[in-house]
Amino acid sequence: MIHSGNKYSDLRSFYIDFKKESEKYWEAVDIDYRITGFQVQRGTRWLNGLSDNEIQEFEKEIGFNFPVVYKEFLKVMNGTDKDAINVYSNMGEPFTYGVEYYSFPRDINLVRDMIGWIYDSFHITKKQIEENQIPHILPIMSHRFLVIDRCETNPVLSMYGNDVILYANSLPAFLYNDIFNWHRSEPNMDYDINIKFWLD
Repeated sequence: MIHSGNKYSDLRSFYIDFKKESEKYWEAVDIDYRITGFQVQRGTRWLNGLSDNEIQEFEKEIGFNFPVVYKEFLKVMNGTDKDAINVYSNMGEPFTYGVEYYSFPRDINLVRDMIGWIYDSFHITKKQIEENQIPHILPIMSHRFLVIDRCETNPVLSMYGNDVILYANSLPAFLYNDIFNWHRSEPNMDYDINIKFWLD
């Protein structure tokens, strides 16, 4: 299995290999009927990446520019083709389905709603975000948000309303943690990352 460390000299090569590894993993993944929460369905695949022009359109639609770590991701993968499934521990509740990894333009309204939900939970406006140079955030999947800018790095946060924790140091680390079920506190996890406003 490829590793999220320093094996790669460039992000593009990392993401290309990661896409292959994750799709291979999903070919045989099984739903765990003992748990509640959304799970990837067998046979899930990544959608084709975006062109430079499509990424620019995405940035225009969302209102801020993306860092290289996310642009390179989007050039290789643009969301997933199958919804995730929640089987509610197989306790008799009807199964529900939801978007796994967000895709542009398919999920642009959902992405906007997720950002708006966080802003509302913190009682902050878009104007205040700009006036106070607060980092922009963008949901990657579910309530996991990539810190886009105004920070030394681009960590991933778990943001559920105004409940925020550092989830991964980087997008590559997050992807491995989420898909291959690595423990969140990998050896290089830095819990002292300061993110203005969101993690003061």
